[in-house]
Amino acid sequence: MRRLFLFEGKKVLKKKTTWAAFFLTIAAVIGLYFFNYSLAKSIQQGNIARLEYIIETFQKWTKDAEVEKKEAKKEGSRKKVKSLTDDIKRNQKSISKYTTQKENYINEDWHKLYKEQIPDLQYWIDNFDSYSRGYDDQIINNFTGRATLEEILLIDKNDVTPFIQNSIYTPYLPTIYDEFTGTVKEEWGQETKRYGTTGLTYIYQLIQHLYIPILILIGCFIFANNVSSDISNKKKGLNFYFVLPIHKKKLFIAKYLSGFIYTLGFVVFMLLVPLLCSLFTKGLGSFKYPVLIYEGSEPNPFNSEYNTLDPLKDQFHFINLSSYLLQALLLSIVLVIFLYSIYYVLSLFVRNPIVTAILVGIITFLGMKYPAAYNPFTYVDIHKVLNGETATLAFNPAIDLQNGIFVLLGVGCLMILLGYIRFSKLSN
Repeated sequence: MRRLFLFEGKKVLKKKTTWAAFFLTIAAVIGLYFFNYSLAKSIQQGNIARLEYIIETFQKWTKDAEVEKKEAKKEGSRKKVKSLTDDIKRNQKSISKYTTQKENYINEDWHKLYKEQIPDLQYWIDNFDSYSRGYDDQIINNFTGRATLEEILLIDKNDVTPFIQNSIYTPYLPTIYDEFTGTVKEEWGQETKRYGTTGLTYIYQLIQHLYIPILILIGCFIFANNVSSDISNKKKGLNFYFVLPIHKKKLFIAKYLSGFIYTLGFVVFMLLVPLLCSLFTKGLGSFKYPVLIYEGSEPNPFNSEYNTLDPLKDQFHFINLSSYLLQALLLSIVLVIFLYSIYYVLSLFVRNPIVTAILVGIITFLGMKYPAAYNPFTYVDIHKVLNGETATLAFNPAIDLQNGIFVLLGVGCLMILLGYIRFSKLSN
């Protein structure tokens, strides 16, 4: 069994296409990291330039007011002189404020920036009924305000590097409670889109965008076709085993495990690549970055049709990024088992790897559309499961890490059994 497993592993490594796909993926991941980093730096420079423009505007107003003040003195208009003097003082105060803010942005002194933002946010939350914030006539909800304040307090307390956002004002944390529409929705999306500059925050950012499921599918495409390639019309390599005293069960296990281990190793390695890249930029960052966890709403006791989120009453909490990443890694491992097993079974029916990958992608995408506690595809979006977003929107607290592991492992094992049955028929 051990020799058979090692033999299958060596076969994979001998393929030039395997190495080509592997290095292309590495290049893509590295390119994506530095592209994101350059975008973050560009946005940071844009924020600084915006502050410079504001400072220059106030300086211009000050000069204009000083010219008018001289003319008013000549005319003997005391009232106008007093008004212009007050305007000049306000402008100078604003110039000082934005100059300090600009210096803090340049030096990335987040503690000083938050020192100004926290009292302002706290006042807004305490007086939410009478003091609204928003765009045009669309108001920022209470939940987003409370979550943003708590996140900033934790970032400031733990002294961690935050995400970069396209705003010089409050760095709002977007939540599922935001209900903006039209151009306001686009503006809100631009201002709240976040870019990680450290290795850990960048990984956190990638997980939110289905990075891990995509990596798994790529890994399956590279490593999970060992049986389908052996039964192709050109190679017929599977016949080689049938003339040897090898049990079919052992052969199947060896082929399945060799591809699975390579796929799992591939996914883990591609998660480490951005962390290695970050050593050349901002470093790894902190495991103490706060991650928002939704606690959900109470389901309506009369009918599920009346379920609704309540931004005023619904609660949340934060966990450290270390806990989040540990949970993400655990769920990723069982997700590899699940998706790899589905791919492996389909590859026994469909011998074209490209077609198999497309089919798995389509099935996964459609399965994600119907969230349920015992739908394994619900757990493909790792981030939304771990932060409680899927459970909150579905009003189903059973959608959690524990059930995800149970369901993915259960269905994965069934797929392995189905794959073995199909493999046995092919080898007859």
